[in-house]
Amino acid sequence: MSFKSYFFPLALKTYHLFIQQKIISMSAFLNFKILRRIYHFHNTLSKIRLFVTAFFVLYLLTILLSVIGNCLKEDALTIEFLEGKDPVWIFVLTVILAPVVETLIFQYGIIELCLKVRSRYAKEMALIVSALVFGMEHGYNTIYRGLAIIMGAALAFYYLLFKKYTTGFAVAAIMVLHALLNFVSFLINNVLDVEV
Repeated sequence: MSFKSYFFPLALKTYHLFIQQKIISMSAFLNFKILRRIYHFHNTLSKIRLFVTAFFVLYLLTILLSVIGNCLKEDALTIEFLEGKDPVWIFVLTVILAPVVETLIFQYGIIELCLKVRSRYAKEMALIVSALVFGMEHGYNTIYRGLAIIMGAALAFYYLLFKKYTTGFAVAAIMVLHALLNFVSFLINNVLDVEV
């Protein structure tokens, strides 16, 4: 085996790996930059506009995640312990209790605890931890858990944005947004009886 036949393929592979690594790191950098721009845009909105924007973004995200979940597995978004239960009980549980309890634990509790850590990346850490714990708690199945992590990240993101006003407003806003999203899902699944 000659030096050329050994060296050039090795050099070419190394070069391709180097280029791939640069593309991946550029992609990560651009994504981070895009997220920062989204955060700064939202940060310029008034309370009402931020709330309305948050509702529509979260609602569109809910639709997108529902489509993805149903494409991956037909009954991926089915919560078995709610099957066949009284609609009033489902309403109380999903529209009233779940948003209150989950907001207090996953957004308020976890995020505020993480923000106590003196770190340059405290907000990012708080968002990630909140999203992961939120997703793990929604462990009805693997697909649901993954989609819940994404929704948990979105709720944590908006909690951090609403926090610029007051912590109390952030808690109330996330509770109401979560309740509204669950209410729309409740209407579609239980009142209109539409299979999503």
